[in-house]
Amino acid sequence: MRALELRQLRYFLILARELHFGRAAELAFVTQPALSQQLAKLEELVGVQLVMRDRRQVALTPAGVALRDGIDRALAEIDLALRRAREAGEHQAFELSLGMVEYTNLPFVPPALIRLQALYPEVKIVRHEMNGAQQMDALLREQIDVGFAVPVSDMPPGDVLGLDPLLVSGWALLMRKDHRLASLARLRVDDLAAERLVVPARAVNAPLYDALVARCKGHHFTPNFVYETMQAQMGIALVEQGLGVMLGATYVFSAVAQGLVYRLIDGLDPLVVHQFYRKSETNALILDFLDITAEEARRAQQRLDGAQAADEA
Repeated sequence: MRALELRQLRYFLILARELHFGRAAELAFVTQPALSQQLAKLEELVGVQLVMRDRRQVALTPAGVALRDGIDRALAEIDLALRRAREAGEHQAFELSLGMVEYTNLPFVPPALIRLQALYPEVKIVRHEMNGAQQMDALLREQIDVGFAVPVSDMPPGDVLGLDPLLVSGWALLMRKDHRLASLARLRVDDLAAERLVVPARAVNAPLYDALVARCKGHHFTPNFVYETMQAQMGIALVEQGLGVMLGATYVFSAVAQGLVYRLIDGLDPLVVHQFYRKSETNALILDFLDITAEEARRAQQRLDGAQAADEA
């Protein structure tokens, strides 16, 4: 078993959980052919077939189930041993400092933090309320470790910061189910002209706010902003009570009350949430968090795309 590689076991474990080569390859950050190749090498080393697949489904063989259960425990023990080694070697209190806007309600952050805490039970999370431009400056000053935002300004000069896209979302309009626009499958910018709009406050992301106003004026109307909020839940509550309708990203509306629905709006540029970090980062906790967040963002994107497809069907 000298040729056995840890990555082969990790790839197999991801495939065993997903039972889908495409999704597993995305989560493992490899191509499907590379994933299949590593699986074939693992089966050759183990000496038995681990996965059965045809055009309709992927399933584990009894040997695959046994290996999955065994390596799941083994890898958890390895991760625990590595964490304890880091703690013993560094003698430091683990702290992760995040820059983000509370309003955005990013769906991948909570599960990523839960997974990080499982790896580092003593980790302390510190959150700073700041927009994308402020996050870049804070990273350069080493005031935060990771940032999440829709970038609206140019990157600082040099090759210091990393910027990875995580989640793509369209603009949507949240409304009560009895609203006149709820019967439409998709909306246009012109449909906003007669509406009382609840929107994220300009302080959340000033360039996006200004671009939205400009786009409406380009359609020959000035938007009627009846309430600007720093808290997404406040805006959702106001819609529920009948104050108006709410503009926002679809991921902000991923979990709303039964009496509300949202509709996508054509004609507005998509929102792409990015992850900011220092390229020179060597802290294992931060590097682990970046990997975990990317994986959870892929899962969130799949759920978001699936929900959108179901709504449009």
